[in-house]
Amino acid sequence: MEKKWCWRCQMEVPMLNEEEFAIAYKLYAEGAEIDRPLEMQIRFKSLLDYYRKLTGEKEKNPNAIMHHRVRDYGPDCPECKKPLRTPIARFCAACGFGK
Repeated sequence: MEKKWCWRCQMEVPMLNEEEFAIAYKLYAEGAEIDRPLEMQIRFKSLLDYYRKLTGEKEKNPNAIMHHRVRDYGPDCPECKKPLRTPIARFCAACGFGK
């Protein structure tokens, strides 16, 4: 786990490495399989608890956890130090570096 800027959340958040994400993804899938109408925080309680124990952050939206994966982001911009939006991005969407 490492803290990085999330362009969706517009703030620095804990990002999961591949081992941590594999566990989170399994817990997310288990919550998604529940076939009855429940609030998201009940359906995905195991995932939300796992993320809180791992990061110390209390996330309420399980979908946000699924996009907090280090591998999905590119390297840090040499200008503003925020990660590029994807591993193949050629310019920084945050500051425009590389355009």
